[in-house]
Amino acid sequence: MRFLILVILLVLLVGAGLGTLINVDPGYVLLAWGDTSIEMSIWVLMLGIVLVYIAMSLSLRFVIALNLPFRVLGNWQETSRIKRMQLQTRHGLLALADGQNMRAEKKFAELAPTTSQPIVVLPALATAMGRQGKIDEAGQVLNKLVSEFPGTQQLVHLKLAEISLYQGNDEKALNALRSLHLLNPQHAEANQLLLDLLQRQQMWPELISLLLVVGSCNQLSEDQLAQQQQLAYGRAFSASHRQDGSAVKSSLDQLQALWSKAPKSITNHGPSIISYAKAMARIEGDSASKTEAFIEQALKLLWLDELVLEYAHLPLTDLQKSLTKAEAWQANAKDSAALQLTLGRLCRRLELWGKAQDYLQASITLQASKEAHAEMARLQHKMGHVDVAIEHYRLASVF
Repeated sequence: MRFLILVILLVLLVGAGLGTLINVDPGYVLLAWGDTSIEMSIWVLMLGIVLVYIAMSLSLRFVIALNLPFRVLGNWQETSRIKRMQLQTRHGLLALADGQNMRAEKKFAELAPTTSQPIVVLPALATAMGRQGKIDEAGQVLNKLVSEFPGTQQLVHLKLAEISLYQGNDEKALNALRSLHLLNPQHAEANQLLLDLLQRQQMWPELISLLLVVGSCNQLSEDQLAQQQQLAYGRAFSASHRQDGSAVKSSLDQLQALWSKAPKSITNHGPSIISYAKAMARIEGDSASKTEAFIEQALKLLWLDELVLEYAHLPLTDLQKSLTKAEAWQANAKDSAALQLTLGRLCRRLELWGKAQDYLQASITLQASKEAHAEMARLQHKMGHVDVAIEHYRLASVF
């Protein structure tokens, strides 16, 4: 209320001041154009300017008011068009999800020329075409998308991979996923598809490299990552085989390099250690000195019965020395039936028949097994105890 009173007083003061100025000196203005001239006071000119400004403002408002219905109609038409396109897009996506590929293609093909959402419509159109086997047409649609929107390269590669996988073309899908991986190594969806595809194609070295990336990006839980790594490394080790000539060293170097870069989920995993040792033994063949050293070192860190059994099958260079090492293991694993069986096999190879029999009997006493009875049968047969050998052969057949 006080502010209003102050405003009114201010207006009255200004009006009074202007009135006084007009009475004291009305001013003088002369406007001339050719033979025509107009004389007036400066206050009349100012009033005229104000009146012209008001007239122009009112005229502009009037023109805008006349155009308002057309703008409203245009906005309504545009809103209706957008709603129709959104509805058709929704219907197309639902048809695609339901496997109605022909209907989805029709919906998206109608939308494609005028759509305001090409990044949604064109990939969906390509998917609908690709599922029907129209691979070339789908490729053209995706090429159009990437040419108009260069930032959609990753989306295009992903769609090509999905279409190829749907059609069972693993090679083409693999190429698309590799291209996408080069653009964005951390693309979670592409990495998952690539993991499945590499596993299906048994490309274990590439799968191992990809798992390192996936692990660094935390795209799998620790348990899932460990399981995938154990599968990949295990199959990679199993796929290793002996080659002829100088290729033996190269194969062994590759295998050892793979092991040296392996994560703890592999180097501390019993089955992986055993698989690696067997792979080394296969590659080395008749000279398994590196495998022997690896097993001896591994058993110091982690006792594995199957690894001990593998030790007895190696072509050991110094059997007596190896037997001495194995006997020393009894200090920490005296109740291991596998160790007793290994000692029995080593003694049999050294033709220490009595010791071999004692160790084999100890293994059977601790834990009877097919291998222990079969080994005892061979030993008894070698010693000339045919009846005893036959009995152990019978017991071995029970398992």
